[in-house]
Parts: sequence; structure tokens; C-alpha cells
Amino acid sequence: MMKICVVDDEREVRVSIIQKLTALFPHDQVFDTEFGYEALQRIELIQPDLVFLDIRMPELDGLQILQHLHEKYPSIYVVIISGYDDFEYARKALTLGATDFLLKPADRGELMDIVLKIREKLKQTFMKELGQLLNITPIPNISLEQIHPFNVSLWFDEREWKRIEFGDRASVMERCEAAPQDILLTVTVDAETEGIVVRADSEQPETGFREKHDFLNVLKSQLRKKRESRFFQTADPVARGNRLQRKERVKQAARIRQQIIHYARTGDIGELEKSLDAWFECLAKLNYDDLRKEVAQLMAVLDEGLGKNEIILVDEDTLYYWHDWIGHHQTWNDLKRRIRHMVINGVKALKNLEQTGRETLDTSSWFKQALHLIENSADMNLSLEAVSEAVNVHPVTLSRMFKQQMGVTFVRYLTRKRMQHASHLLLHTNKKVNEIAEEVGYADYAYFRSLFKKEFGYSPSDFRKKNGILNVPDEGE
Repeated sequence: MMKICVVDDEREVRVSIIQKLTALFPHDQVFDTEFGYEALQRIELIQPDLVFLDIRMPELDGLQILQHLHEKYPSIYVVIISGYDDFEYARKALTLGATDFLLKPADRGELMDIVLKIREKLKQTFMKELGQLLNITPIPNISLEQIHPFNVSLWFDEREWKRIEFGDRASVMERCEAAPQDILLTVTVDAETEGIVVRADSEQPETGFREKHDFLNVLKSQLRKKRESRFFQTADPVARGNRLQRKERVKQAARIRQQIIHYARTGDIGELEKSLDAWFECLAKLNYDDLRKEVAQLMAVLDEGLGKNEIILVDEDTLYYWHDWIGHHQTWNDLKRRIRHMVINGVKALKNLEQTGRETLDTSSWFKQALHLIENSADMNLSLEAVSEAVNVHPVTLSRMFKQQMGVTFVRYLTRKRMQHASHLLLHTNKKVNEIAEEVGYADYAYFRSLFKKEFGYSPSDFRKKNGILNVPDEGE
């Protein structure tokens, strides 16, 4: 699936090499580019991945062509084809940027080894460049390990339009098998969805890209549309009014949220249910990102225990936790049911505590059990709901008791546990910072670094340096 040019002034030599390459790699494009100035023009037009280049030729010799390609197209790999008498030329070619050289006549085994070696180098370069772009423009829940390259030649040719599509894994794999030369890569989104980047016949700026640096922005946009379509279970998730209408709906949702908090504090279940229904109706008109922010705000306040204070301060850790929690719900109906359970039953549980005075009674048995579970769990993504279910109390009750007994919310306690584990990994393993961030539950590397610095006063790499560890590469830092 590479583009290969063969340059030699002897037609029989070119034809022989082309026939061998075509037989070995039927999906690759192999071009007869002749020699001299004609060869140079064709190479510039094709912009191949690999050039097999003779040294002694009329018009332009191989070294002149090599020097020009090295200066103008440094990403093109060049393999010199030479005779025994041209060894000194071949050695000079290596100093000018040639990748390798072959002695004439080149046999099938040598050609195959060269092409496979260059293909692996292209793949490594592709993965390195993509990893660098992901560090600059991270996409939540998408890592380099989820991306599977096919024809990476498409990546390096920025004249080609590439289109991003989504489908189930079976149909995507079927397309890859049918026409691998047209597939740049696939990306595993989740258990049900696979993304695919294919060669496009025409420009499609909304769903495609030409240049490398545009890929992740288009992917992020397409993922958002796909997620909204599945979440809202509609074929047209983006038709949600113009910018002013969306802004007004966000304000309206925030006003209703304040009503919900008021009725939750006063324990008026009837009015609370009415406000929740009105809030849900308003949220259904928002886009997914705005909805997620709005829901996270309410859940974060609920997590604080709905005290009687007029102002509830919500920290960044708590918002991040609930923002991530929302992302685990596949559809809007699923999320609505869960919010209703958390809010209505949570307020009822708090009312029961206050009315019976059980807040001040012995809670040591189940609370110690919850604390033991958190401290001994290897799962860094342990949730408030999972722990509360394990000790048979409502999540809001557990959160309330956590703050009373420990002085911090469950989420803040979990964050500290994650940061402590991250510090251990930084000091006792050679793992990179981005790998450690994922291991302790953070897909957003920048946010992880911010939390770590807030906890320890140093960034992860500075923390290592402070403790005398200087030889670990901190990609993602």
C-alpha cells in the first residue's frame, strides 16, 4: 500500500524491478518514472514513499536527484541501485540521505526486505507523529493504542482528501479487507463502534481532512456528532437552534437547576419532581456538551450534601468526576432515570437522616466497610455508586457521611488516593506520564498534571527530578 518509483536509464532493469515488486506487493502502486529530468518531474508529481534510484544516468545522475529529493522531500525514502564499480558513489549517496543500497541485479528477496523495512519505518513515523498530535490535542477516551494503521502512505500525502466514517466493527473490517489501499486507519471508539479513515473522491471539510494537523479536530467533531446521535437516539442531533437560542436554553437550564437545588434543600419532593421534569425538557434541547456541563453542576452540588448554606462551592475535582460519570451513560433516557434516582431518592434519604437523627448515631459499621473497600481496591475508577451499593446505602448518604467523618467528599478522597498512587508509579516505574495518567483514571493528561501539581506542588516530571529521577522520558508532559 505504498507508492514506489523506479528510476533507471535501462528500460529492462526498470521493468524487471517493477515486475518483481508488483508480484510481491500487488496492493502497492509501482511507477515507471524513467530517468533524468523526466524522472524528477514524475517523482514530484507522484510524491512516493520510496524511490529505487540508479546512480549512473544521463541528464541527471542519481546523486543529483537524491540531493534534490532530500532537500525538497525529506520524507521520501531513497534506495540506491548500483553496480560493483559504483561502491564509492553508493557510500556518498548514504551521506546524502539514502536509506540503503542494492547491488545489481536486485533479487526478489532483497526487494521484499527493503520494502518491508521501509513500510515499518513509515508506520513508526506515522504513530510517532499521531502521538505528538494527540498530546497537543487530546481526545477524551481515545488513545494511541486504539488506532490501527493500514495504508499510512495516505497520511504522508497531504494532497489526498481523507474522510472519517463510523460503523460496527464487522462492517469496518469487511471494508478494510476489500480495499486496504483506500484505508488510512481504523480507531476503536468503544465495544460497538469503530471509526475508519478512507480515501475520499472529493473535498468534504465537515467530515474529512487533507493535512495532518486537521485530522484530530475533524475526528473530535465527528465523534461528538456520533455520540450525540446515539445519546439522543435521533438522526439529526445537531439541529438544536442557532447560537443565541442555545445560549438562552443554557441560561434557562441553569435557572431551573437552582429551583431543583432549592426544593432539594427544603425537602419538597412534589415541587422537586416538577422542576426535574421541566429541567429534563430543557436539557433535551441542548447539545451533548452543554447538557453534560449542566448535569455535572447539579450532581456536584448534590455530592456536597445539600447543606443549608446559601452558597455551595464545588471544586474542580468533583465537577470532573461527575462529568466523567455522565459519559458512562449511553442514552439520554438512561441518564434521566439515573439522575431521577440520585436526586429524588437522595433527598428522601437525607430527610430520613435528619428526621430520625441517625446522622449522629453509629454509622461506623457500614462506613468502615466503605472505607476499607476504597483503600483496598486496585480499581482507580471506583465510583461513589459502586461503593454505596456495596455497603447498601444511597450514594448521597455515603457522600454526606464521608464529608462528616473525613472532612472531604468521597470524590476528593478518591482523587487523593489516585494522586498518591500516581506518585508511587512516578518514583518506582519507568512509565511515561501519559501512561500513568491513564492508569490512575485520567484520559485528560493536562488535567491530571494540574491535579498532581495541586496535590504535591510539582508537575509529575518535576516531582521525578526532585526525587533524583532524571532518565525517564515524560511524553505527554
